[in-house]
Amino acid sequence: MSDSELYRRLGISIAARRAELGITQAQVAAQIGLTRASLANIETGRQKMMLHQIYRLVEALKLKSVLDLVPPTFSYVDNPEPVTFTGGNVSDSIRAQVTQFVRTVKA
Repeated sequence: MSDSELYRRLGISIAARRAELGITQAQVAAQIGLTRASLANIETGRQKMMLHQIYRLVEALKLKSVLDLVPPTFSYVDNPEPVTFTGGNVSDSIRAQVTQFVRTVKA
């Protein structure tokens, strides 16, 4: 699992728990000292959180442990095999997106 996949899964867990409790992004963000936009980015995996914010988040979401938010295991992908492309020209942006998708599916 890549770092970005870990943060994406964390965000999904946060959004699901928040919806379960029926509270808004703005309410949760205020409790942990972030903006609503920052929490929205966290919920989509586009922004990372600091450890102290995660503990505040656990409290705001009325959870028992930080472990309730993260996948049960995490295996860091150090040097994954490269994804090779053949055929037409592929932009760097599309290449990165396809590579991330392929690595996510393999995990």
